[in-house]
Amino acid sequence: MIQERVSLAGKTTMRIGGTARFFAEVRTREDAEQAWAFSQEENIPLIALGSGSNTIFADGVINAVVVRIGADEVETNAKCKMPARPTVGSDGQNAKCLTVQAGKNLPMLINDCAAQGLDLSPLTGIPGTVGGAIVGNAGQGPTGIWIDSFVRSVTVFQSGAWKEMPREACGFGYRHSVFKEAAYAGAIVWETLLCVPRGEPAQIQETIEQLLRKRIGTQPHRKTAGSVFKAHGKTPAWQLIDAAGLRGLHIGGVRITEKHANFLENTGEGTFDDAMAIIDRVRGTVQEPLDIEMRFYGEEGRISE
Repeated sequence: MIQERVSLAGKTTMRIGGTARFFAEVRTREDAEQAWAFSQEENIPLIALGSGSNTIFADGVINAVVVRIGADEVETNAKCKMPARPTVGSDGQNAKCLTVQAGKNLPMLINDCAAQGLDLSPLTGIPGTVGGAIVGNAGQGPTGIWIDSFVRSVTVFQSGAWKEMPREACGFGYRHSVFKEAAYAGAIVWETLLCVPRGEPAQIQETIEQLLRKRIGTQPHRKTAGSVFKAHGKTPAWQLIDAAGLRGLHIGGVRITEKHANFLENTGEGTFDDAMAIIDRVRGTVQEPLDIEMRFYGEEGRISE
């Protein structure tokens, strides 16, 4: 199961990164347990990876066990009669509960649900896997709808033990969850229980198409890794970056896209150092504090700040 010296550039959307010292495809709970045990034996970090849509690795050898979560099954949860709180667009009763494994592709889940008359359309246009969406509480802007609106619980493997966490214990906020915090470093988000409101399939599909057209018109869809920064105040990060005159900034093979000032693009030969240099330039130029949403892993397998 464990492979050595596996290239990571092709496993992230920005196509940047060196090689993992160890790599594993994780499809069962037993796989997850074995990968964690191996990381403990080697005394190196474990890094959980979905589709790599928000992750950049350093260009050398990453001294870690990088695990890609391949478990992607979706099952109707018969035990879940109604959500713990009303879901989006629902009175809390007209909903269907699904157990979704973390490796499930989020856009595919949205489309599959639409065909069944289940409405996850507020999450349209978000790349990556369900697990990644849970970790980053993906969704719309600061006042919009995020995936936690549909979450009832999350199952996590942490420090050699499985636990099911109710939504209230997950610390969800704007583009945040407890799974981003240091206490959950090396944890694997395995699956989630989602309660999804019902609707007319044709109407849901129409909403999805409208949102996709809007996203395509305002965001790049090339070698990018999604939004990079999160602002503390009400002004979106892209506006702060744009106001600082940094739209289109180009360092080495990485640049801030012209289409959206909070996206980075690999122009062909981008490196980890190029991306970090742009991060430093933005944070040194924009007057207001900005948090980094993307995960930048250095060679020791730790997130670079």
